[in-house]
Amino acid sequence: APAVALLGGAAVVATAALTEFGGPWPLAAALVYLLTSALAVARPLKGALDWLVPPFFRAAEYLTVLVLAAKADVNGALPAAFGLVAAVAYHHYDTVYRIRGDAGAPPQWLVRTIGGHEGRTLAICVLAVLLTAPQFKFALTVLAVAVALVVLVESIRFWVAAHKVGAPAVHDEGEPA
Repeated sequence: APAVALLGGAAVVATAALTEFGGPWPLAAALVYLLTSALAVARPLKGALDWLVPPFFRAAEYLTVLVLAAKADVNGALPAAFGLVAAVAYHHYDTVYRIRGDAGAPPQWLVRTIGGHEGRTLAICVLAVLLTAPQFKFALTVLAVAVALVVLVESIRFWVAAHKVGAPAVHDEGEPA
């Protein structure tokens, strides 16, 4: 599973980095990434190195967004890409702390709404193929704001509700002695 995840992620990032902005190849690589991602998680991740699969997915998504924004070579594309990466990273952070607090994963509607790693990667590659660089920057900005709003509103709703029923806050530092 980790090898398949790494292969698919490396394919989409390398293709985005080594081809011209606006060309069709990142989209083709994103489709390969979509298939390899599905193969990587087709069975339960219980192997010794299977813990590497999610970080490979994260790296592939983040790097693809940042590389395509850098290739767009228009003022504001990289800040927009960093905004999208930050919104998605917050979602990952929130997910980890929900699971650590025994509250389970975020609701399935949230994952579907923000597209999942493979959906966002595919969407970014489609936008890079179909749009001009200035349009791509605008689309990245809109996507970053939309993902951030949905993720933050759901996170705040969850943690306020969890606090009201007495769920403890969980953090890295551990509890005071």
